[in-house]
Amino acid sequence: MNEQRDEGSPIAPRRTTERDRAGRKTARIDIPCARSIAIAGALLASVAAQAAAPSRERVHEATVPPLCNAPDDTAVIDGPLPRLARRIKANEPLTIVVIGSGSAAGSGTSRKEAGFPYRLEARFGKSFPKSKTRLVVLAEMGQTAPTSYLRIAKEVLPLKPALVIWQTGSADAARGVPVMDFGQALEHGIGELRDQGSDVLLVDGQFSPRASLLLNTDGYREAVRWNARRYDLPLFKRYDTMQYWWSHEVFDLDAEDKANQLANADRIHDCVAAWLVHAIELGIATGPKP
Repeated sequence: MNEQRDEGSPIAPRRTTERDRAGRKTARIDIPCARSIAIAGALLASVAAQAAAPSRERVHEATVPPLCNAPDDTAVIDGPLPRLARRIKANEPLTIVVIGSGSAAGSGTSRKEAGFPYRLEARFGKSFPKSKTRLVVLAEMGQTAPTSYLRIAKEVLPLKPALVIWQTGSADAARGVPVMDFGQALEHGIGELRDQGSDVLLVDGQFSPRASLLLNTDGYREAVRWNARRYDLPLFKRYDTMQYWWSHEVFDLDAEDKANQLANADRIHDCVAAWLVHAIELGIATGPKP
């Protein structure tokens, strides 16, 4: 409230009392103390949250066998899986769809059940034993991204999957699909899946020392990574991971003996499944980014 005075009649300044001085002294002490308490509380909450959440290293060690090891930044790009996380938390039945080409169909393995989708189903069940999960594999030899995109509206969306794992790139490179068409099919497919409530996990093409001499897959892999970054999706970098295993002599990708080829393929598919479960666990633990 403003004090009023007549012109020419100044109001004498108010004298400072001991009570005023004590009050100011108290105020100078109380405000910083309150701020310190708030900061300390926030730090304690942060520490508690970090203690409650499993570290990336613990998740890795629990999911990825030593045989399958590779640096995390070589193998995966993180991305949140909020829809899958909500369904798992609510203990709702969920469907996982794997769509892709020959490797997703188990090509090169000793039997179909040794392919990474079926190994994923087994490993996912161990990591999430309470989840009632149905696996649907929509993969065929030579299936390209444009072909997979056409199947999404007809066969994938009616299943209302919580998660779609889209493996793509190798068949497109082998069949000479233009990179522009490949990228657009991937982009449109991801958009439709997300619009209908499904999370998406991407898997790029596989590495072969012989095939790498004949096919340039760089543009396809970059298109996959671009879409992963644009839509904030998890990505298992299968090509880079397999190249790491080959260069570090974890797996003999040059083997000519049929028995060794099948044995290597079975182990590699199991490792791919382990890394996919690892990417899923990271995606569930990661909240949506602002």
